[in-house]
Amino acid sequence: MIIYPIAIILILLIAFFVVWRRAYFVEKVGIVPDQPEGFLQSEERDVDPERGTQIQEKKKFSIFHFKKKGEPEVMLEKTQDPLMEKAEELFFKKQYISAEKWYLEVIKKDPRNPKIYSRLGLIYISQKNYKDAISCLEEANKLEPTVASRYFNLSFANNEEGNRKEALDSARKAIRLDPQNPKYKNWFNELRSRPF
Repeated sequence: MIIYPIAIILILLIAFFVVWRRAYFVEKVGIVPDQPEGFLQSEERDVDPERGTQIQEKKKFSIFHFKKKGEPEVMLEKTQDPLMEKAEELFFKKQYISAEKWYLEVIKKDPRNPKIYSRLGLIYISQKNYKDAISCLEEANKLEPTVASRYFNLSFANNEEGNRKEALDSARKAIRLDPQNPKYKNWFNELRSRPF
């Protein structure tokens, strides 16, 4: 008899944690969907004019356009690689293990794309694999050193790994790139206030 109230309390605590964690992720990472209508937009069919039959079917996909706080909105290309589209779809569905496999396939074709390394860094942070997250985010910053959120994520991963000096340096770079963002300032102040 006492098991039922305990089970209900546990379910409520888990539900609260899931909702709280999602709100924390949205607040910390700053991902806000602009277009919630879905992925499939339209369908085109090519018809053979002599026979009047369908010869090929093409589908146009559009990934949600996400805007990160403090960064300019980047529109995805319509002729994006199908592997990248699949990886992005899985990433935004939070199916990180599958998304990681797809991103690793895309890296083989496009090893100079900083977005892929950034996404892998976020996946590894969510898995608490901070060493791999650090290496991916450092590579993304080498390829594109002007994105403040990547330095913020790198600072977080370095802090979790115990690299306080590197965490402070990355936080400074994030503030330098986006001085108006209070999230970066609060994080930097929190890091500075902790004893070494």
